[in-house]
Amino acid sequence: MTIEQEIFQSYKVDIDTLEEYGFTNYNGFYTFSISFHNDEFEARITIDEKGILSSKVIEKAFEEEFSQLRIESFRGGYIGEIREEYKAILIDIRDHCYRKEVFVSNQANRVTKLIEERYKEYPDFPFDTSKYKNFGVFRYKPNNKWYGLIMNVSKSVFGGNKEEYVDVINVRIDETKREGIINNKNIYPSYHMNKKLWVSILLDESLPDEVVMGYIDYSRTYMMGKR
Repeated sequence: MTIEQEIFQSYKVDIDTLEEYGFTNYNGFYTFSISFHNDEFEARITIDEKGILSSKVIEKAFEEEFSQLRIESFRGGYIGEIREEYKAILIDIRDHCYRKEVFVSNQANRVTKLIEERYKEYPDFPFDTSKYKNFGVFRYKPNNKWYGLIMNVSKSVFGGNKEEYVDVINVRIDETKREGIINNKNIYPSYHMNKKLWVSILLDESLPDEVVMGYIDYSRTYMMGKR
């Protein structure tokens, strides 16, 4: 996960606040730059009209990107100082121009709303002390059994680009129909759970919300019968 993904995970930009903060709008691309660390470095940040953020840290003496910033093994000392100052810049932008969402993707948040409307049930986040703190669990209230788990994970776990992340929901399936359900395009053997009994559905707009809800309905109904 990149520095930017870590900072902005589960946040959505409020485009209307960007110019007030100091961004300049060039045909739908909002740009912002700021010098830091004794004017040795410059953060150059762009947000497009869809809210996608890209950012570079430039070492001003050479007018080149400071790539060491992104080497995770370089944690302390000089590079660690640069990284922490850069993070502080991103956090300030987030705190002024973004709003907190339950999950990262629009579809995950819509599905969460549909579950709330249909069942009056809300996700809880039992992994609050680990790197999985944004993983949300949906439970059938009377027996506390899970019927859904929304996670933001690297696409590499499904054979994709390790630098890209996607929201998925794990749901229980009828294992006798497993081979007809898994297509390895948007429904995969489950990540992080029993692959024979659960599947991971990508929440990337490739399936309609109501199709996703059909799988959630089955999973919840199945868990209703568990003790």
